[in-house]
Amino acid sequence: MKPAIRRIKSYVRDTVGESLRVTGLSSPALWAKDQLTIVTFHRVLPPTMLAGYPLPAIAVTPEELDHFVGAFQKYYTVGSLHDMMQLKASGNHAGKPLLAITFDDGQIDNYLFARPVLQSRGVRASFFVVSAAADDGELLWHDRMAFAIHHALAKRSAELNRWLKDLGINAWEVDPVALAVTAAKALTPGERASRVRQLERLAGKPLRPEWDGMMDWNHIRQMLKDGHEIGSHSSSHPILPLVDDETLRKEVEGSRQRMEAQVQQPVISFCYPNGDHDERVVLAVKRAGYAQAVTTRYGINRRLAPPWTLRRIDLQGRYGRDSRGHFVQGALLVRLSGRMPGAR
Repeated sequence: MKPAIRRIKSYVRDTVGESLRVTGLSSPALWAKDQLTIVTFHRVLPPTMLAGYPLPAIAVTPEELDHFVGAFQKYYTVGSLHDMMQLKASGNHAGKPLLAITFDDGQIDNYLFARPVLQSRGVRASFFVVSAAADDGELLWHDRMAFAIHHALAKRSAELNRWLKDLGINAWEVDPVALAVTAAKALTPGERASRVRQLERLAGKPLRPEWDGMMDWNHIRQMLKDGHEIGSHSSSHPILPLVDDETLRKEVEGSRQRMEAQVQQPVISFCYPNGDHDERVVLAVKRAGYAQAVTTRYGINRRLAPPWTLRRIDLQGRYGRDSRGHFVQGALLVRLSGRMPGAR
């Protein structure tokens, strides 16, 4: 998108959003009553770290997270997915509309930077953890791929160009890192793992920043002590519709068993990696004993929404800021309505 067009769209979004907020037409009390809104975050990184992270679209700063949570508290009853599902099921909630806060993937920044924000606001959230990553501390495949491409691009090698070309991507595109990660999601787990290893060899240097990593079981147990919910994000974060039945069982049921053995509490919420699911995957989640599962489908959940295919609203830092970089709530409320045309 050309800069001029982007500025015009931002101006229209900001103007319409603030107009709707001032008139009260975007108030969740009007359109979210008896419904459940679930928001999604991933990475929470201070600006200095965010500047070196090659997938900035899935990260917010602690300041941005604090702004979001403050806005949630103004308009909603806020808590973890488990707590909000309990309130929703009770039918006795007569206060503000319900909103659940969720974090995907379980990186260490959630513990270091999201946790203090939530503590200061007195809010509980749900954190979806990849059990194998909590065991071994290895970064998830999309972060490994992103860091490797980021470093390899600096070398301007013909081999990287061929690697990207195999995925239908040109190195000179606006964001080849994000495009490559998206394209790699269509590969089988074996193909994807092989390509990541090939790319890491090509990059030829330590790729993981000292500040990055995954939460371990001690961090996760502390999160539980704080009152947060811990849910499963599978064992290894594959694209579940692409795996065979036995692997699917291990990813869904095996991750729950591993997590419950470590935290000594029931794990009843599941998050589909990349949001991908089909009837076979949903059935596996039900059979594994999960009470609810979340997708990445944009929208809010009506009173009788199926609990194993819950919609969520992904939030990025730009949804909380206007075109001048100031924190505003108008555009955020439109995003939270679940009715943004073309939104995902």
